[in-house]
Amino acid sequence: MARPKGIPFTEENAGANYAEFAVARKPDGKIRTQRFLFILTYLAFALAYCFVFLVLVKMGPVIAILPLFLLIMWFFTWKLTKIEYMYIVTQGYLHVYQYNGYNNAKEVLKVKLSENEGVYPAGDADYAAFAKACEATLDYSAGKNTDDLYFAVFRINGKKTAVYFTASAKVLTGMRYFGGEKVVVTYVSR
Repeated sequence: MARPKGIPFTEENAGANYAEFAVARKPDGKIRTQRFLFILTYLAFALAYCFVFLVLVKMGPVIAILPLFLLIMWFFTWKLTKIEYMYIVTQGYLHVYQYNGYNNAKEVLKVKLSENEGVYPAGDADYAAFAKACEATLDYSAGKNTDDLYFAVFRINGKKTAVYFTASAKVLTGMRYFGGEKVVVTYVSR
């Protein structure tokens, strides 16, 4: 897949301690609901199209191009359900970009790593109290029950916020370099 449009960083022009990692979001309840609604929209369009051209106008052969219209609708809407995140650690900041099937990225989070209150593995029961103490939650991970799930605690808009993300060794190393001893690094599979 080509590099998403809207991300101003590249590994070639970044200095030392640059790390990036991209992960695709697994279909959860929200994405499944969105896909279900798109399917209902396709069916409603097909039924309305058939009703107009078979009952009202009585032009049956026009139904032959219905699959083409459905394919065009699917092509332009289904990409909205493919969400991916890219984590970039550079110059002391963690940048999180979200992009969809159209490859248009937008920055959803930018935090200074030296201001973290801890970065912990989410699956470790020893650190579960830190996540429960947070007032808000932001989920930029592949999914809640996935491997290599971490959370970082930051003050965002005055609230103690747990930011969930899927970690890689390179991103954790960059976070440890800029974030200090509060970053807990364990074995990750990526």
